[in-house]
Amino acid sequence: MTAAQYLDAPLVGWFVLDVMRKKARSWDWVALMIDVHPDDFIAHRANPKEPGRWVRIPGKHRHRDAAWDALEDMLETRH
Repeated sequence: MTAAQYLDAPLVGWFVLDVMRKKARSWDWVALMIDVHPDDFIAHRANPKEPGRWVRIPGKHRHRDAAWDALEDMLETRH
């Protein structure tokens, strides 16, 4: 098994599947991103171009909503 690779910035055109803690009981959060729209994900899994990527969410966040807000701020600055 290979170690997970974390990106420091979201990839343009990719979609967020979920936000979760990097480690249990940590204030560090990551987002799982994929290269297809989530509605098309099930059909795409059989032949993916790229696997999902983990993206670090900067800052320390106590709860998931705060991490999502920080991620949305990151995504807004990319467009």
